Amino acid sequence: MEGLIQHLFFKKYNLFISLFLVFIFLIILYGSVESYSYSRVTKDHDTYTINQGDTINKIFDDVGLNFVEKVMIKLYLKFNNINIIQAGHYDLVNKNWRTFIDNLSNGFIKEFLLQIPEGSNLYDIKNIIENSYLELDCPNFICLDKQFGFYEGTLMPDTYFYKFQSSLASILVQSQNDFFIYTRNLWINRNLKNPLKNLSQAIILASIVEKEAGNDLEKPIIAGVFLHRINLNMKLQADPTIIYGLMPDFNGNITKANINDKNNPYNTYQIMGLPPTPISTISKTSLEAVILGQANEYLYFVAKGDGTHYFSKDYNEHLNSVKKYQLNK
Repeated sequence: MEGLIQHLFFKKYNLFISLFLVFIFLIILYGSVESYSYSRVTKDHDTYTINQGDTINKIFDDVGLNFVEKVMIKLYLKFNNINIIQAGHYDLVNKNWRTFIDNLSNGFIKEFLLQIPEGSNLYDIKNIIENSYLELDCPNFICLDKQFGFYEGTLMPDTYFYKFQSSLASILVQSQNDFFIYTRNLWINRNLKNPLKNLSQAIILASIVEKEAGNDLEKPIIAGVFLHRINLNMKLQADPTIIYGLMPDFNGNITKANINDKNNPYNTYQIMGLPPTPISTISKTSLEAVILGQANEYLYFVAKGDGTHYFSKDYNEHLNSVKKYQLNK
C-alpha cells in the first residue's frame, strides 16, 4: 500500500514537473516570438508589393527568412489569430514584423504623392509622371478635356495622394476639373474693364504672369502691364513665351535669332497678342491677378536680380533700368 502511494506521488510529481517545464518552455517560446516580432523585416527593400493570391511563405522567401525565423513569424500569427493578408503596396522603411503584419492585416497600404508644381509645363509634368508609381492610363494627356483647344495650363497645381498603381487618368481629370471650377467662378466676377475677351485668353495670359513674376505681390502689377499693352495693341514681348516655343530643346539662353524668329508661334516679340496656348500651370494668385485685375500705367519691367522687378512707364526709363540692373552686372 505504501509503495502504491509513493508511486502515485511520484507520478503526480513527474506530471507536475512536466507541466511546469512545458509552461516554462511556452513562456520562453512566447517571449522569443514576441521579441522577434520587433526585429526589422528587411534592409534590402523600402517597399513591398503583395498581389492577390500571394501567401505568407512567398513574403518569407522574398525577404530571405531562414527556417527558424519563418517559424517565429508563423507562431506570432498563430498567437495573435491573424490570417488575413491584403494585397497592396506596403512601406518597409524601418518597419518591424509586428508593424508590417498589422499593416498587412488592416490594409494600411503605402500612399504616394504626385506634385503638380506651379509654373510647370507638360514636359515637366510628363517627367514627374514617368517617375511615379501610377498606372499610366493617360498617354500624352489624352484623358484631359480640350474644351479650350489645349491641355497645357489646365491642371490645378497641387499635391495629390494615391496608392500604388492607382489611375493616373483619375488624378489628372480631378486636377483639371478643380481648375475649371475655380477659373469659371473667377471669370464670373472678372473686372469688367478687362480687355480679355474670354476665359481662354485669361488662362493664357495668367500663365505668362506665372512665369514672369518672382513673387505674389508683383503679380497684379505685371498682369496690369500686359493688360495695358493689350489695350494699346502692343506686343507682349515676354521672354518665357519664346522659351516655351523652343521646348523641349531649349538650352537655357535666348539668342537674338530666337527673338527675331517669326516661325515660333510663341514668340511674343514677333506675334501680336497672345500665344496659341498657355505656357505653364497657373497658381490661383496669377489667375486672380489677370482676371480680377486691370491695366496700370506701366508698360515695361526688368528683373532686378533679387526676385523683384523695376517697372517703367516709358521706353527711355526702361532703357535706363536695363543698364542699371542687367547690363552693368
